[in-house]
Amino acid sequence: MNYFELFGLPIGFQVDTIQLRKAFMEIQRSSHPDKFAQASPEEQEAALEKSSMANKGFTLLNNKALVIPYVLELKGYMESDEKFALDPEFLMEMMELNEAWMDADDEDMKQKVKQRVNTIQTVILTPVKAVLDAPSSSTFSQEEMSQVKEYYYKQKYLNRILADFHE
Repeated sequence: MNYFELFGLPIGFQVDTIQLRKAFMEIQRSSHPDKFAQASPEEQEAALEKSSMANKGFTLLNNKALVIPYVLELKGYMESDEKFALDPEFLMEMMELNEAWMDADDEDMKQKVKQRVNTIQTVILTPVKAVLDAPSSSTFSQEEMSQVKEYYYKQKYLNRILADFHE
């Protein structure tokens, strides 16, 4: 069972957080280990497992950065710890950004580099925004899901660069 099934939600990049919270609270009320103190060891273990799974699922589905790879894995478009080859043109642009950052002598130049990163983020989001905003991923084509995967890896790369800028 995946986390979407556990909480009775459609598989998608947008998670109804209100419904998620309701389902989570219901699972915790019905399966919290404290309620099974007098139960058999098997029942205690099952309750603990369900409560633990609900905690992990709630945490994951509340984190937008984790939902994209989770959905891609569920749909078979990505493997855990996959090494994805970004296109050389994008990587060259990232190298230029890093060089521009290292060469930035003042705050104004640094802001210009950050602005370039923000522009790139907007450009890579535009073609997949409709897919990411949809309530369910069940109707999307293989090409659309592949675009989301590429977006995810590019965004991940950009996030690492931005983190380096703040160090």
